[in-house]
Amino acid sequence: MFYGWLIVAAGCVVMATTMGIVYNCNSLFIKPISEDLGISRQSVSTMQSLMNLGTMLASAFAGRIFKEDNIVKVMKAAIVVMVVCYFANGFAQNIWMLYVTHIINGVAECLVTTLPLTFLINNWFRDKVGLALGLTSMGSGFGGALFNALAGQLITAYGWRMTYRILAGFILLLAVPCIFFVLKLTPEEKGLKPYTDPLRPGAKEAAPRGEDTGITYAEARRSHKFWLLCVLVVLTGISMNTMYGSVSPHLQDSGYSLAFSANFVSLGMLVLAGGKILLGRIFDSAGVRIAFELACISLLFALVGLYFCRFLQALLLVLFGNTFGCIFGAVVLPLTIPAVFGKKDYRAIMGPLAALLSLGGVIGPIFSGRIYDMYGSYNPAYIIAGIILIGVILILWKILPDKEHQY
Repeated sequence: MFYGWLIVAAGCVVMATTMGIVYNCNSLFIKPISEDLGISRQSVSTMQSLMNLGTMLASAFAGRIFKEDNIVKVMKAAIVVMVVCYFANGFAQNIWMLYVTHIINGVAECLVTTLPLTFLINNWFRDKVGLALGLTSMGSGFGGALFNALAGQLITAYGWRMTYRILAGFILLLAVPCIFFVLKLTPEEKGLKPYTDPLRPGAKEAAPRGEDTGITYAEARRSHKFWLLCVLVVLTGISMNTMYGSVSPHLQDSGYSLAFSANFVSLGMLVLAGGKILLGRIFDSAGVRIAFELACISLLFALVGLYFCRFLQALLLVLFGNTFGCIFGAVVLPLTIPAVFGKKDYRAIMGPLAALLSLGGVIGPIFSGRIYDMYGSYNPAYIIAGIILIGVILILWKILPDKEHQY
């Protein structure tokens, strides 16, 4: 078996136990921490914003942090920091301590999940990149499903502090060995060449790394398409995080129990995991325009479903929206950049755009938390986010290339 598929499997485990825990379980802690420390939900939601701020700062400098030969080395250092900080959450005596650990974990998450794994996948694969990336990133969905269900029970039984410590143990036992012993930087380390699909018509040996087509970061910055895409990425990040970070507390406010909310979030993570594989295949087969638009439309469905979530049937819309609507950082953006700008300067272009998506992640939870404190409901935030998404959908159709004209 081609060793690249083991890279995919290890990356899936890493995503499951890092993003699946640190990011996807975060909303479960909002209400318990708010009640225990006697602070507003906006204050607790700021933890998510600060974690996204850390991710944004690290992403902005990703082109300088990640060099051609140090990607796995950076991941090793980052995963150690992540375990220590996440474990420390369980000892926090005030919100300020949680703010510090969350911003550090945001930096660590950027340096151990989507960005470096995307770089590794592009080193190891020339064909089936969408499938490989979808399989890798689906780990965050499976991990989110498993650990949301587990965390909901742990919080009820042992409290939020012990839950942080237990979940940190899972990161240590599962993610650390994969990064230290399985991940390899390039196929050349194993005496191999990047994967090409032998069944693809006209398949030929992969070009050496460094000879990829596309434009440079400097050339991209001179195009209006790049800057317009930057704005749309921020707006999409705001809409996604307005929805995603408020699911559990909104369901509880709407009359559902903590256990039901946790299990529903877990089910959403399972749907999300399958959606990553499907959307990766859609990128490979239908192209960037169709795939990106499908992700935005799905997110819009999720917002509508949450608005009407007091009706049990509306939760089906949320599940449908989760299929493709919450994977912009893990699948959509990493596959959009090489399709629009090529792979020639992939790391340099990916970093700033990933940072802008994280900027949306900083704004989204603060925005939704502020709306909740003003109106006692997240519904007005869902309306605003939906209007933003409609504009994004219309503009994307104009600027994204069809499959025949992408790189």
